[in-house]
Amino acid sequence: MKKSLLIYIKVLLISVCLAFPAALNAQDIHQTQIETEQNPITVTVTESNLRIKNAEGMILEIFSLTGEKVHTQKIEGSSKSIDISNLQRGYYIVKIGKFTRKIYIK
Repeated sequence: MKKSLLIYIKVLLISVCLAFPAALNAQDIHQTQIETEQNPITVTVTESNLRIKNAEGMILEIFSLTGEKVHTQKIEGSSKSIDISNLQRGYYIVKIGKFTRKIYIK
């Protein structure tokens, strides 16, 4: 039983690595670090709001864990509050440019 569980976990980890490759060259890493140091994008989740800071002019995308895009919106202004009360409780992936975070909606 334990051996089959370990094999399952290894296969799952390999699948995740293949699905989300970390292929960045040195220039991308340097540029991302500079962007992060100057204007870090912040995402805060409350009961029915998603608050985004420092992402002016960028596109916000929210995905379910199954990969379905559930929301897309252009961020206007340096601070934006978005109503997410229409989304079901659970985990989601928030993507803004190169910035990606997993969030939980209560």
